[in-house]
Amino acid sequence: MSVEAAPSGGRAPGGGRAPGGGRAPGAARAPGAPGASPPDVELLAAVRASVLEWFGRSGRDLPWRRTRDPYSVLVAEVLAQQTQAERAAEAFPRFLARFPDPEALASATPAEVLREWQGLGYNRRALALRACAKAVVDRGGWPATVQELAALPGIGPYTARAVACFAMGQDVAPVDTNVARVLARSLHGADPSQLSQAERQRLADAALPSGRAWEWSSALMDVGSAHCRPRPRCEGCPIGVRCRWLALGATAPPPRPRAAAPFSTSDRRWRGAVVRVLAAEPEGLDEPALAAAVDAGAATRPPGWFHALLSRLEAEGLIARDPGGRLHLPRT
Repeated sequence: MSVEAAPSGGRAPGGGRAPGGGRAPGAARAPGAPGASPPDVELLAAVRASVLEWFGRSGRDLPWRRTRDPYSVLVAEVLAQQTQAERAAEAFPRFLARFPDPEALASATPAEVLREWQGLGYNRRALALRACAKAVVDRGGWPATVQELAALPGIGPYTARAVACFAMGQDVAPVDTNVARVLARSLHGADPSQLSQAERQRLADAALPSGRAWEWSSALMDVGSAHCRPRPRCEGCPIGVRCRWLALGATAPPPRPRAAAPFSTSDRRWRGAVVRVLAAEPEGLDEPALAAAVDAGAATRPPGWFHALLSRLEAEGLIARDPGGRLHLPRT
């Protein structure tokens, strides 16, 4: 799920989702990369049978798999962005207990939602989820199509397909990084990085068994989490000898150089700290007190960086400043 206004990415190995992604500019397409070609019919039938049989025995018992409520499924998808499935599973019942339906979330203040979200990271996801709930309440219910779901605030193509598939029972294929990796490797012997987002989606659409979208999509995510990782764990994989990637003796591409700054020195650390401190201070803090509370002086940054950071958080709606200059979580 990106509630795609949030920093999106895919489910991390082990469960956290990252939708989409595409071929890097200039990346060569290896032999066997699918492009627009459909998968081999016999191979696809064998992979489907093996994966679905394995899922019946080994599929994860995740709490959101016990519901077909669109709101609950959406909450699960947002929680799972950039988050391990196990951690999202712990937060899921707690968040629903506090905000059990779209009406409860829509009527809550941003501050209330952000306080409940603490510890889950990427606070913009919480505000995007609240905005989506408000739109659903305002329109009087859930849209019925992927296109209409994708038009809701904070929802992009992946999340729209996930809600349509996992909640509404529609024959659509949500493609996160796990799904893309399993299908590209097993059916075409290709790495998903060789495919554009549109090519990944076409492959998933072609592989989808009619009438079994929920089961099939869940199974692919579990195979990707347990076996078809960036560094694959092929032993015990249900696709096994049928996998073209394994048959070709392919190897995973080397990890990309880390482009982002380490968390300890990145803005993400300070953004999270500001929201966390203000969540515990309903009356707010002035800027010097807030800087002291987050230990902003420990950062080796140019003068004025912390004020600039606060200004960005204000512009994003994550914090607010009252007429007296005190900073607090947004109340409206």
